[in-house]
Amino acid sequence: MKKPHPRKYPHSLTLDGSSVELRLMTAADGPALSEFIGRLPVHDLLFVRRNISHPRVIAAWLAALGERITSLVAVAEGEIVGCSAVVTDALSWSPHVGDLRILVKPSWRGCGLGRVLTEESFAQALALDLEKLTVQMTVDQSAAIAVFEDLGFRPESVLRNHVKDHDGKTYDLALLSLEVSQLYLCSRARGMSSALNE
Repeated sequence: MKKPHPRKYPHSLTLDGSSVELRLMTAADGPALSEFIGRLPVHDLLFVRRNISHPRVIAAWLAALGERITSLVAVAEGEIVGCSAVVTDALSWSPHVGDLRILVKPSWRGCGLGRVLTEESFAQALALDLEKLTVQMTVDQSAAIAVFEDLGFRPESVLRNHVKDHDGKTYDLALLSLEVSQLYLCSRARGMSSALNE
């Protein structure tokens, strides 16, 4: 499989008639990122392994950029409306695996932004020589699960009562994965060649 050229950021696109800029996240995005996360439904935050609404977790995220975490922000009219992260751990037994995280502002859902961020993350995974991507979400987030399955992810496991929200309610957590070696084939089948091969 041909390794893609490194992606060039920032770059702009139009979604539903609105202009969106995609660029690499930097430490300077801290305040805007905190504001973006603070406006998300709490249930959405169960997508990620740590409580990213906590300032210390956001600080750790920003400190790990360019090392353990590669993140993008989607900006429209000066506001973060979505972000992605590919998280790796070179010191674990799974240095070849990236954990994918995608968050989109509710009013921007349904226009394709989540799919764009995911496809950009695919390109990042290839550039990082990762062999596998994983994504997790609560099992009731059926629309999100369907999107990831359409992109080639397959269910691996369900962890019962694995996450608990601020109100103490527990949820089952679904884990899906995708072999990165299949990304090129998926890109050809789904017309994602621009995201993976530019």
